[in-house]
Amino acid sequence: MPNIRKRIEFSKVRIYQQELRPENTDENGDKNDEEGKDFSECEIKFEIKGENLNGHGPQIAATVTDENGESHPAMGGWPEVEVAFTVSESDIPRVNAWFDDNYQGVTEPESALLQKNRTAAVLNALKSYFNSAVSSNLFTSPFRIGWHYRFTDGSLSTFHDSGILACFHSAPRLLIVRRQLSDKHLHTRAQVRNIPGRLHYQLQPASDFKEIRDRLKAIEIYITKPVELYPPNGEVAGIRSVTIDGSPHRCWHYDRYSESDVALRVSQDNDFRRIGSISINEIGDNNNYIAVPIAAGALADFSKLPKPDSTTGGNPSMAGKTIRILTEPLHLDYKEDEKSVRAVTLRGVFQRDKVKFRLYASQHRENRHLIASVTGPYIRGIYGNRWRWFEIEIEAQMREGDFFEAATFEFNVS
Repeated sequence: MPNIRKRIEFSKVRIYQQELRPENTDENGDKNDEEGKDFSECEIKFEIKGENLNGHGPQIAATVTDENGESHPAMGGWPEVEVAFTVSESDIPRVNAWFDDNYQGVTEPESALLQKNRTAAVLNALKSYFNSAVSSNLFTSPFRIGWHYRFTDGSLSTFHDSGILACFHSAPRLLIVRRQLSDKHLHTRAQVRNIPGRLHYQLQPASDFKEIRDRLKAIEIYITKPVELYPPNGEVAGIRSVTIDGSPHRCWHYDRYSESDVALRVSQDNDFRRIGSISINEIGDNNNYIAVPIAAGALADFSKLPKPDSTTGGNPSMAGKTIRILTEPLHLDYKEDEKSVRAVTLRGVFQRDKVKFRLYASQHRENRHLIASVTGPYIRGIYGNRWRWFEIEIEAQMREGDFFEAATFEFNVS
């Protein structure tokens, strides 16, 4: 097939942007020291406390502990989902072998129907679980969180970025706890090794907090959108043995983003939205963790939540700032085919002699590889392996009016 040219508009794909700051500076570029520090700053701690998710069990009691070593006593066990689908007669020996690793009687290749049915069943089960959690305002994946004071005159304090919050940092394992294959129908019940948790806060006032309490109206809490843990249109390979809690278990195996990719995406997301506001009158002197008040359905309609005011440090002007931009994995409209990229050109208005431009590639949107790195807007002369997915990374110091608009790929399809 001849060379293909494809222009990828950044406005039409997901972009992750991060401001890069020099060491020992704050969000305004000022040196960090005690001078100029906001008065009467409180320490606010955030925590996710797991709850049982309505409609998802558990049927098997268990002690639930997250990746941080924190236990969740309000949960009687891990959430569970049903994964069930029809199996053609020719595929029954293969499906049996998924569970006992005995492939001696497997003579027929896997049917396209088996791949289609299991993929639909597993992805629908995952979708049902995550949608149920979102509709209940429960968190299941990493996100960034921060806060500021709202004063009675309407002004705001400095925005405090409290970092990343999560119980698990990768897509859940689907541990099969029950199975039955009969009448050409496979039915499994699987534990979802994930925690649907409610957001809580604990306020630890500074020594002079009482002196300014009358000037405060509320503490406003902002988060970024909880990051996706797996591609919603990925593939399901079947069942594999995975070591969990020191023992091997049969699990449904599906495409998952790597933990490093999840961490990168959540760290580079700067689109904070207000998820809750705590009136100063509601803040007491106890040290207990209290659930953050979140309006019903807020997580399900995240894009409509209010953004921070410009005075929080989220100034929309990026002039004078150094930023890093990363695109989501791109399939260039040939999702199922391997592609050999020959060149990439960056489009927009920016300092062409200073921009750092990198191209990454992967087969399954994980374990990505750096295949080109240049200073300037052109990547040329790439020859080598073929890949299914590509990501662009840009680092640049922005001037007033600078922007990145698109990237043009030149490639062949195998």
